[in-house]
Amino acid sequence: MSMPVPDGLWLVVEAATAAGSLAVLERLGERVRLRASCPVSMGSGRADVLTPAVSPLLHAAGCSLSEMVAVVCGAGPGSFTSLRIAGAFAKGLAYGLDVPLYAVPSLLLAVGDAEVPPSEGAYRVALDALRGEVYVQDVRVGANGLIASAGPPARSALATIPVDALRMVSVATDVVPRASSVRWLSDWSAFGPVPLDEWEPAYGRLAEAQVKWEASHGRALGVD
Repeated sequence: MSMPVPDGLWLVVEAATAAGSLAVLERLGERVRLRASCPVSMGSGRADVLTPAVSPLLHAAGCSLSEMVAVVCGAGPGSFTSLRIAGAFAKGLAYGLDVPLYAVPSLLLAVGDAEVPPSEGAYRVALDALRGEVYVQDVRVGANGLIASAGPPARSALATIPVDALRMVSVATDVVPRASSVRWLSDWSAFGPVPLDEWEPAYGRLAEAQVKWEASHGRALGVD
């Protein structure tokens, strides 16, 4: 039996790309309001950038961390390092606050923005996956501006993507997954709660460091 989606304040963490973000949303049934959001540049540094960003975000939202009823994390695919950090951060918050964790495919969060609902139609969202590839997902936006998945995320060679009648949204046009776009989801219950002891982001591919190690050693990492 699925758990009811809680009403109240939700903290959202998204870091599928270096252009990460945080948001606080207020949910009351079908009504969802953005209380505050902020960009978080993930980059490649070792410093923790997510934790220091939470305090000013909560101040802007006019609430405290203890008021959160749930945590949402962008589930990828995307940057291995950024997703790994965001996933651990979100799980730690959910565990510490004793609230449920929801995991939303990051490509869904590249449709729409903080204030204006996305236009009705079919979208093919594309996100750079390096090595001449992209992560893609088909997304459907209803007449009410709410977003739903029209298929699972996949990784494909950029040159083989048929655009057809779908509209492509890509990082090349500065459209990236945003934490605030969670407010436009059509079915929150489809994304959680996820088990804290088992869930991890869908990275989409192995980390670059692992790929290089396996190439230089001629075998899979962890296999004797």
